Amino acid sequence: MKNFTYRSIDEKENIEAVLRQRKRKLNRQQIVSGLLLATIGMLVLSYCGRKVYYTEYDGYMHVDVNRIRAPYDIYLDSIYVAPGDMIHKGDTLYSYYVLDWLVMDANPNDEPQIRSRRRSLTLRHTGVAQQIGVLNVRIAELKKQIGTETHNIRFGLSGNAHKLDLERELAESEAQAKALRYELGVLNDMMRETDFAVSADTQAKGRLQVYENPASGSSPDRIRFHIADKDAFVLNVHASIGMVFFGKEELISLQHLNLQADNLQVIAYIPIDKTSRIRNDMKAEVVINDEVSFDAHVLIKGVRAERIPEHLRNFFDRQNTALIAILEIDDGQIIPFWSATSGVPVKIRVKNLDVRNRRSGQGEERMYEVGSGMKHIKPQ
Repeated sequence: MKNFTYRSIDEKENIEAVLRQRKRKLNRQQIVSGLLLATIGMLVLSYCGRKVYYTEYDGYMHVDVNRIRAPYDIYLDSIYVAPGDMIHKGDTLYSYYVLDWLVMDANPNDEPQIRSRRRSLTLRHTGVAQQIGVLNVRIAELKKQIGTETHNIRFGLSGNAHKLDLERELAESEAQAKALRYELGVLNDMMRETDFAVSADTQAKGRLQVYENPASGSSPDRIRFHIADKDAFVLNVHASIGMVFFGKEELISLQHLNLQADNLQVIAYIPIDKTSRIRNDMKAEVVINDEVSFDAHVLIKGVRAERIPEHLRNFFDRQNTALIAILEIDDGQIIPFWSATSGVPVKIRVKNLDVRNRRSGQGEERMYEVGSGMKHIKPQ
């Protein structure tokens, strides 16, 4: 005989509410679990699909930096730019004194070259001026003789031959005087270039303050200026004013605004086991970050081999050396200037399944036959 249990109507409703609540909770758990599994599955499929469809290589941007160096041994007078400045063609970067000239001024046993040149030009100028004076006297005498000879011919006292000789000699003298006057003008111009116009105070030899403080105005004709030849950004200033720098020492670093003229390229590390997945003239995508990417193409593969940086090495991979490929950015794209900074790390992504992934029909593999030379074999 079954036991009889009496439940009121309220108890039955409570039991049904609890069962409905448990069912809804179970449904929510199933939905959340299903969405989580679906998300994980999609991520795994996306990752696997991307690995199958794409091959990614690590790399970095490369742009040449213009390094302004001392032209000779110099004393740096002033610097007119600072890091971060934009300069234009024709702007003055720095001023300097040639150290050898200052040393010659400070040495009482040496004479500056400009002084000896000035003296030589003065002697030549004096000699030419004296020759012109002699020729002027000669020309005046010849004209007088020609006038006398014309009078004698008119009265039948002499023939015409002597007059012709005098006229010929007069023409030669006038031509010679004209040439000497032109030479005198050239000498005048050269002498103005060597007119150092120094005062008696600066002519004293051995004045060390000329070397220690050239900016005092004691020798203003010797200061030189370095002028920018292109538009650029100033990256860094490596020199301090009032110091001596030897020839080829770096003073200022510039980044020209024309990046293509500075060999803007993308450098890619190609692991040895992935060299078959990239070809010359192959299209590629260069990824800077999630917001910035641009198109490029492989210019040449295998220009050299380099050690992969430590932060890019695989812990389980014992191969730490990779081939270097150079990529060229396609024309007509607008990219942020900062993304073309030398050394910026990038990802290079190429397609694996697209056999037409070439910019033209020139994307063939270059092969080398020992003893014969280069062989061009088109990919199958």
